[in-house]
Amino acid sequence: MPYPEDIPNLAKEFDAVVVLAYEYELYYTLEEWANHSVDVLYSPIEDFTAPSLEELLDILGWIEERVKKGKKILIHCFGGSGRSGSVAVAYLMYLYDLPLREALLRVRSLKPSAVETEDQMEVLKNLEKYLKSK
Repeated sequence: MPYPEDIPNLAKEFDAVVVLAYEYELYYTLEEWANHSVDVLYSPIEDFTAPSLEELLDILGWIEERVKKGKKILIHCFGGSGRSGSVAVAYLMYLYDLPLREALLRVRSLKPSAVETEDQMEVLKNLEKYLKSK
C-alpha cells in the first residue's frame, strides 16, 4: 500500500496502476495518481476474497492494453499478497500462456505469501480452464 508521499516516485517508475483495495483502505486518494498522469484502474476486491472470472478478465484486458503501449504497471491491494498476488499470477497465465503451477511458483519466488485463500486459487483454476478452452 503506497503512502501519499510514495506516489510521486512511483509515478516516475510506473505508467499505470491497478488498485484492488477499497477506497476506505487507501492511505491516499485515487486522484493523486491522475495528478501524476498515471492511468488508474480502480477494481476493488474485498480482502481475502477473489474477483469473479469475468472481473479478472476485465482487469487482465486493461493491463494487456497498457503493456502493449509499453507501459509499466503497478498492482496493489493492502498487504500485497492475496488480491495483488492473484492478479499477478493471472497476468503471467494470461499474457505468457503459463500454466497455473508455473505462474504461481514464479510469483511466490518473489512474494511467498502470494495467493492466500482457496477462493483466490479457485478463480485461478477457472482462468486456467478458460485459457485452455480458447
